[in-house]
Order: sequence, then C-alpha cells, then structure tokens
Amino acid sequence: MSNLPLEVVEMFGQTIVKVVPVTIALALVFHRADPFLGLQSGTPWWRKRELVTDICYWFFVPTVRRVLRIGLLVVGAGVFFKIHDADDLIAFYDNGHGPLSELPLWLQAVLFLVSVDFMLYWLHRMFHSGGFWKYHAIHHSSEDLD
Repeated sequence: MSNLPLEVVEMFGQTIVKVVPVTIALALVFHRADPFLGLQSGTPWWRKRELVTDICYWFFVPTVRRVLRIGLLVVGAGVFFKIHDADDLIAFYDNGHGPLSELPLWLQAVLFLVSVDFMLYWLHRMFHSGGFWKYHAIHHSSEDLD
C-alpha cells in the first residue's frame, strides 16, 4: 500500500507548523505597530468580522499551493522530459537536466525569478476572471484592512 496519503498529510502538517509561528509573530508585530503607524480603525483585529475568513485563507493557501507546486513540477518534468520512472525523476531533480542545468547558478536564478514572476502575474490575472474568481474573491472580500 502506498504511503502517499500519509506523506501528504505530513506535508500539510509541516506547512502549518511553519506558518503558525510566522502568523503569530506578524500579528504581534502589526498589533504593536498599529498605534505608531496610525492604522487603528477603532475595532481590534480580533473582533473583525472577516477574521475567520482571513485565518482560513491564510492557512489554506500555503498548504494547497505547496502541494500543487510540487505536484505540477513533478508531472511537468515527467511529461516535458519524458520521464516515466521514479528513479529517473529523482535523478533529474538531484543532478539537473538539459541545457538550463549547465548555465551559471546566478543566471539560473535570474531566469527562475523572471519566469516565476511572469507566471504568477498571469495566474493572478486568471484568478480575476471566469470560474476562478469565486475562489479568489475571498482574497478581496475584507471590508476592513489592517
């Protein structure tokens, strides 16, 4: 029997463990910075109507994005480079593959940043149209922003 379901659950747990301390730290920092920055709207952040929605979105997005990113990278490499075996896939990611792996590391980093920025821009545009808007609208639903 495959361990994949347990590994996915473990990965979700690891992501939550990483996100929770950052979330708490940011909440404390911005809560303390509000009076100095003139950002107080009168209602404390823990009494905002959208708090539950914001918290759910804050935890849902990193966990799902991590699973999708890894899954799409694995599937994409398998399809694009015609990799059909798990060992070949592991070797592909361990050793690099193709002409991009032979470029200097700094150039790989620049190409990565430009391509990721390009894809994220168009992905965000896609979320603002069609059937994806229903999901993405949560991101824009808060009436009170801190």
